[in-house]
Amino acid sequence: MITKLAVRNFKNLAAVPAEAGQYVDFNPVNVLIGPNGCGKSTLLQAIDFLRAFFQSSVEVYLKDRGWDYRDLPNLRQTAKTISWNLVAELDADEDGVGAGKYEYEIILQPRRHLGVGKESLVYTRPSGQAENLLLRTGRTCRYLNRATGQESHREIIGLPASVISRWDAQRDRGRFPEMLRFRAWVEGFRQYLIWDPKVLRYPARGKHEEIGPSGEHLAAVLGRLKDRNRPAYGRIVKRLKTLFPTLTDISVSGGGWGWRTIRLHEGDGKPVIFNSQQTSDGILRLLAVALLLYVDRIPSVVTFEEPENGVHPQLIREVVGVLREITQRKPPNRSQVFLTTHSPYVLDEFIEHPEQVYCMDRARPQEGATITRLSEVRQLKSARTAFKESLGEAWTAGLIGATAGLRGR
Repeated sequence: MITKLAVRNFKNLAAVPAEAGQYVDFNPVNVLIGPNGCGKSTLLQAIDFLRAFFQSSVEVYLKDRGWDYRDLPNLRQTAKTISWNLVAELDADEDGVGAGKYEYEIILQPRRHLGVGKESLVYTRPSGQAENLLLRTGRTCRYLNRATGQESHREIIGLPASVISRWDAQRDRGRFPEMLRFRAWVEGFRQYLIWDPKVLRYPARGKHEEIGPSGEHLAAVLGRLKDRNRPAYGRIVKRLKTLFPTLTDISVSGGGWGWRTIRLHEGDGKPVIFNSQQTSDGILRLLAVALLLYVDRIPSVVTFEEPENGVHPQLIREVVGVLREITQRKPPNRSQVFLTTHSPYVLDEFIEHPEQVYCMDRARPQEGATITRLSEVRQLKSARTAFKESLGEAWTAGLIGATAGLRGR
């Protein structure tokens, strides 16, 4: 998981954290709170953007999202360099390879054409031995070849992506095992936006293995689970029946590569069957969240926009519970979660873990975002006392963090 992260000049993240050479420490579950426009979503985007470097080109990632590179630098000042520095602790993969600490730095260098100005990767074994696996500055690249035990050199021309994106996962496994382990971990990042009920309702076709960023392919993923893993499918139906007493079953029409739709069953005896267009938004969202527990491979890092959106306050605990569960699975099916929220009910679920909550703010126009761990906020103790252990009420009152129109700390 990401244990430490620093980002410079990515959109309104001018310097997070503010001190040069420092990092923000993160946990298995991380909750971002603050007013609109304070940088919460941007931080999620900055984390997910690391995937761009492990595709064939950063430009592919930008095109997929409809972004223009000129919109990425802070204040749209294209002369600024955008940088990421992270420290990650990774478990070994299925073959027992790659456990240890990884320190990664990558810089997007302003040039006439989009390019990487610097990239480095340092690997520390569980025994404590550190090794420089990769160092790229400009066109010059040095990397450690495990097969020979020697450092190799090459010139990189016209590659707006990580050097590691060029390695073949099978052919180069013996030469670069740790670099490929790191790449596979980053490629496992998944960004989920605010899931759109209209998209969740769509019929879907094809053998999709995961839900899309806005909720695409829900019916196909659920149908695939039903076809391939009946016990897991039964567990997810049982979980939803516990939350919705009138629900008696969930079925998926269609099969194989054909169109599939979700149907909900209610009532004893002769049940009433509702198609996905008749299903409530909240049930669909809870179904999609719960499905994260049962996909073939849980993402290595999940960034989630307001997962509680559209869910009844009494069921928010279930949403938070599922997200906690995916961080507690055994490797390699263990994930890390970053989520934004505007819900005081979500915040109340972290009353015992304020170190997992981060207050973000951007006090003035054109000023960069700031981030403060809630456990380090001076007013936390008095706020807990005044509001009888309700972090949500203390937050909406402006005693902790920043809320819309308020700048209290």
